[in-house]
Amino acid sequence: MPARTRREFLQDVGRGTLIAGLGSALALELDRRSTLADESSVERPLDFGPLESLVRTMQDTDPDKLLPLLADKLKSGVELRTLVAGAALANARTFGGQDYVGFHTLMALSPAYRMAQELPSARRALPVLKVLYRNNRRIHEHGGHASERLKSVDSQPASAAAST
Repeated sequence: MPARTRREFLQDVGRGTLIAGLGSALALELDRRSTLADESSVERPLDFGPLESLVRTMQDTDPDKLLPLLADKLKSGVELRTLVAGAALANARTFGGQDYVGFHTLMALSPAYRMAQELPSARRALPVLKVLYRNNRRIHEHGGHASERLKSVDSQPASAAAST
């Protein structure tokens, strides 16, 4: 078995962390199915369905304006868990596991959310908001949605691909 590079290892860890952090329930909510891309696939923007607006907000909003906007979302009833999911998806789509600092901001999301659960409700969002700010700042340094690494591809169900 050939030795993997550090970058390849971190890409695999990043993918696993995203899946583990978001959980299978979110994957089902987003209606993501196993697919295989072939050489004739056409790339198009990756869309996260009901979370797309939040993901785009996290990619497009200036870092210095993000926290008040997210605080308003929390006050209007958006769950902290949803903000974490949106940030993870924005990170994944922007970096695709290819940015060292971006990878670390992704890795910080789950522990920040866990810490938040231990705090009084008035302070619960603080550790998450700190990581969301760092995530957003790195996304902007990278070029925001204009420099996204992950794209959607035309695909076919894995069972159909196996029969061709």
